[in-house]
Amino acid sequence: EVEAGKPTAIEVTLAEETAQLDEVVISAEAARDSEAGLLKQRAKAAAVSNAVSAEAIGQAGAGTAADAMTKVTGASLVEGRYVNIRGLQGRYIDTQLNGSNLPSTDPEGNSVALDIFPSNIIDNIVTTKSFTPDRPGNFTGGSVNINTKAFPEDRFFEASFSSSSNSEVGIGGDVPLPVGGLDEIPAVAQREDLPQSIGQARFDDEKAQLLDQATRAFAAPMAPSQRDILADYSGEVAFGDQYRVLGDRALGVLASLSYDQSFSGYDDGVSARFEQRGLEDEELNPTAQFTSQGGTEETLLGGLAGLNFQLAPQHEIGLRFLYSEDLETIERTMTSAELNGTHRFGGGRDGVRVEWNASYSTADREEPDRRLFNYSFEERNGGADSLFSISPSIYKVPTRFFRDLSEDDLSGAISVGIPVGPVRLKTGGSYKTRSRDFRETQFEIRADQASFSGSQNAYATDQAGMIGTDEQGRNLFGTVVRKVVQPSNNYDGDQDVGAGFLMLETPVPGVPSLEFIGGVRVEHTDMSVATIEEDPQRGEFTETDLLPSANLVWSARDNMNVRLAYGRTIARPSFREFAPFDDFNFVGDFIEIGNPDLTRTLVDNVDLRWEWFPRAGELLSASVFYKQFEDPIERVINPEASGANVELTYENKDEATVYGVELEANKRLDGVASWLRHVQIGGNVTFIQSEVDRSERELEAIRSFNENPSTTRPLQGQSPFLFNLSAGYENPDSGTSINVLFNRFGDG
Repeated sequence: EVEAGKPTAIEVTLAEETAQLDEVVISAEAARDSEAGLLKQRAKAAAVSNAVSAEAIGQAGAGTAADAMTKVTGASLVEGRYVNIRGLQGRYIDTQLNGSNLPSTDPEGNSVALDIFPSNIIDNIVTTKSFTPDRPGNFTGGSVNINTKAFPEDRFFEASFSSSSNSEVGIGGDVPLPVGGLDEIPAVAQREDLPQSIGQARFDDEKAQLLDQATRAFAAPMAPSQRDILADYSGEVAFGDQYRVLGDRALGVLASLSYDQSFSGYDDGVSARFEQRGLEDEELNPTAQFTSQGGTEETLLGGLAGLNFQLAPQHEIGLRFLYSEDLETIERTMTSAELNGTHRFGGGRDGVRVEWNASYSTADREEPDRRLFNYSFEERNGGADSLFSISPSIYKVPTRFFRDLSEDDLSGAISVGIPVGPVRLKTGGSYKTRSRDFRETQFEIRADQASFSGSQNAYATDQAGMIGTDEQGRNLFGTVVRKVVQPSNNYDGDQDVGAGFLMLETPVPGVPSLEFIGGVRVEHTDMSVATIEEDPQRGEFTETDLLPSANLVWSARDNMNVRLAYGRTIARPSFREFAPFDDFNFVGDFIEIGNPDLTRTLVDNVDLRWEWFPRAGELLSASVFYKQFEDPIERVINPEASGANVELTYENKDEATVYGVELEANKRLDGVASWLRHVQIGGNVTFIQSEVDRSERELEAIRSFNENPSTTRPLQGQSPFLFNLSAGYENPDSGTSINVLFNRFGDG
């Protein structure tokens, strides 16, 4: 009975009934183009690594991948384009694009020029510093992987324009730039009947006319001219969208195009060579001293196009095409095409994951009409006038260089990840073939009746070719060109690398929050190089290397890791170091001699890192590292060569060591004061020491001037320290962004 205004209790017995629902898995990936997202990935990574995102690249105002690398802990730039990691360069750095190796346009080494990758195509750059078996073994300083933009979830179109100024040039300043150069060797200069000396044309009018035509074809300015520069500028456009095709399957489309022009220069350069001439000498004596000015115009054109297609909910394939061209005096072009796939069988971490990729990349470097003009001058009458001269016995005569380098890379890789209880196994293999062609032709400007009064242009143009005949009817010339082709200075090189690996990730039994990642990789290398001549000089080696790896990651807290890593890696000689020929390096003013007896370097690496991620986007980290080198490749000076003819070559030393410390921090200042909530500061510092054994040949030469020389010295090119500092203001409400960055590294 229910009474009005009073609660009434009603007891009801409910029948039990259950229903089985389908499993719902919700997954998400951290944003690849943000600093917070990359720090999240870094915390979960198997290896010691650092990364810089598209967000940070934009804040730094970096126009290229090279500029972006200055924000990476332990990274520095050489010549504004080649990256060093932990002070190590060239052969100790592996560079990849979306996980595929890139060819090199560096004629002296195997460094990849990062300044030809515009920043608007980049999602992030990840630098891995410790070795795991699923990575190529040919890195010791680090493996740099440039990841291009991911495929969009929604349609977007972006266009931007920016302008900047270089402090060395200034707004409306000027820089010295070459003018009047030749794009290719004139046809008349390539004729087989072109006289190779003035004597062949003295009494032969037909040959004299041919030599005159060839010489006048080269009658272009030798000296640079000052060019007024308003400012640097760049423009970018990008488009992306995702479509539904073939039964609601996702098709992602991405395209971007960029153009960037910048200038840099200097006018107070000094370079010199010194030698100690005796044991009792307390001062070094100059053997040569040069004053110099230089300027660079860099015009970058970059394009990226890509498709990503979802075959099924857990199966995707992608195609990317990249084109990048540097249109400066030295033209560099990089073209890359990549096909990749990701396939998951089963759900989440418990499923099998298959990844594969195939890529073809080509790099070309055309260096037409590089002009070298050495001369001497002596001031007289208190500097009122000068005496100018060209001395072929001391240095190379004025010369025009034409160099072409082409390098092709074809590679493929596959990996399979298989869960076995708490353990995850990963296995796979890869194959890469690389080829390089290098060609060089020189044209020396030789004097007959010409005189040099200090003007390079007047010497090379006003006095070029025939000037008449003498009383005996001999043909007379001012200057003439002499074609110099040394077949031994042209070479072809090939390198084939096959690899397989087995790797596992597993919790360590009985030790909470401790994970082991390790395994072994086997790499087989075939490398050969041969000069282009009837009886070619050759260099070749074949090695099979076993590369073990062991990594421990202890999650001390949810946002704190301690990492201990060991790995054995290798460093192969570059084609130039390995090529059995010698040529003149006009930038360094020395003769460079390759060594076909070189072999690869083995390196044992140990890393220890503590890292703490207090909040999204924040980081504190401290690392120490140690590297032991067996057969390190070093560039050395031939002590038996005279001071006027410096010779450099390459040797395998017995042993070397590199060790150092890295400190890193990123911190938001909202906890200090509320008015600093939009301010963030950060920085990293690296201190490095290195030692390499001196050979007995070096020690014997040094003992002529030092009775008790040290038996070791620093590694050639090793930087002793690196600093990267930054401070930024980001206000998302107003859209205001201000960033200040500072970078400095010590010369090796």
